[in-house]
Amino acid sequence: MRSNMFGFLCCMWVMRKINEPYLDRMVIKGRITQEEEDMILATPQLPEK
Repeated sequence: MRSNMFGFLCCMWVMRKINEPYLDRMVIKGRITQEEEDMILATPQLPEK
C-alpha cells in the first residue's frame, strides 16, 4: 500500500519542486520507503523551462 506521502512527493518530483537529496532525507526520516524513492526517481519530470 502506498502512503499519501508517496503520492505527494511523486507530484512534487514531477513538477521539479524537490530533488534526489530531499527524497533521500524522506527515506531516512521514514516518510517513504527506499522502494518508493526508487519509483519516484524513475518517474519522468516535466521539462525545464
